Amino acid sequence: MDALAAALRSARLVTVTGTGGVGKSRLAARLVADQESAHGWVELAPVRDAQFVEYAVAEALGLTDHTTRSPREALLERPAGLPPLLVLDGFEHLAGATAELVAELLRRLPGLRVLAVGRRPLGLAGERLFPLAPLGPDEAVELFTRRAHEQGVTVADGPEVRELCRRLDGIPLALELAAGRLRALSPAQLLERLGDRFRLLTGGGRDALPRHQALRTAIGWSHELCTPAERLLWARLSVFAGTFDLEAVEYVCSGDGLAAADVLDVLSELLAQSVIAREDGPAGPRYRMLDTVGAYGALWLEAAGDTARLRRRHRDWYLGLAAWCELEWFSPRQREVAARVAVELPNLRTALEFCLTEPAQAHLGQCLAGSLWFCWVGCGRLAEGRRWLERSVALESGYERSRLKALWVLGYVAVLQG
Repeated sequence: MDALAAALRSARLVTVTGTGGVGKSRLAARLVADQESAHGWVELAPVRDAQFVEYAVAEALGLTDHTTRSPREALLERPAGLPPLLVLDGFEHLAGATAELVAELLRRLPGLRVLAVGRRPLGLAGERLFPLAPLGPDEAVELFTRRAHEQGVTVADGPEVRELCRRLDGIPLALELAAGRLRALSPAQLLERLGDRFRLLTGGGRDALPRHQALRTAIGWSHELCTPAERLLWARLSVFAGTFDLEAVEYVCSGDGLAAADVLDVLSELLAQSVIAREDGPAGPRYRMLDTVGAYGALWLEAAGDTARLRRRHRDWYLGLAAWCELEWFSPRQREVAARVAVELPNLRTALEFCLTEPAQAHLGQCLAGSLWFCWVGCGRLAEGRRWLERSVALESGYERSRLKALWVLGYVAVLQG
């Protein structure tokens, strides 16, 4: 960590690179936690569209705008509102748009430093690369035994444990997934079961999966050791973007082999096995699935032919959430509504995109974009709202009421922008 801190002192752009699961985000989080200066942390993994990179940055920095300016212009015109360090985590699927934005920010804002975290460089002049290697043998064993202890299992440092850590190439995520199985299997049994289970899946989509053999092995083998209910929930959770709460999971993922009453128990098992992570916030616990783990679940969901149905359930939940928030906006719960919408934006965007790319659902996209008027108008997201609204009203839905509401909100947004 000292070496990374030194790199940031000597370069304005440092990119931590390494394979998925090697601990890049964790290292960056530890670094900024030890920094005395302010920083902005931007989660780019949930962002699916390159045009929303600048929106995600502005959102993470708490910048709102009620003019026709783009988020990029707002960032550049308000340097006093920016922290001295900007962390961009999980940018690799949006590398081009991220590099373009970073280049302009660094050129126009001389006091800014950027720490990028991803599997590849941004490719910009002056970029200092900080490749993160997997753990060494002793470090890997220490992490594995510590995670085992957290599971209530005592594991001694011995030949089988060292061979297991070696076979998993010292990748922290792979080691944690393996340690999550020690309540049921011994290290010797885990060694016997090692194998690349990704071969069970055929067809496309492999570009979304981690390229490192040991990590692919650990994820596939962890999936194989799940119960049928755990595998089912793992696959269904892949439709979420960013974080999600228990209520959403119970609605979206239950049914057809998984009772709503069982969702909490199955979710808790996936948490214990490090398949998902828990984040505690003011509104209660939320859960997150790493993109490498989620990509595997998405493949299984597609193989089961269930992706479209789950995406419709996801859409329906967030349509309902938007409707509830709209009703509660003018109430004593307005602050709660604003906070809820902010944390749910990745999922709301995913639902909007799904609606607006399926002609038969155009009216639902218009309904959702219109219901979120308070988000666009009251929470300083006029430019983003205008994008969604213009896309929605351009579609012929056959439902005049939903289209008229979207048109009305679009007009209101345009008036406010001036």
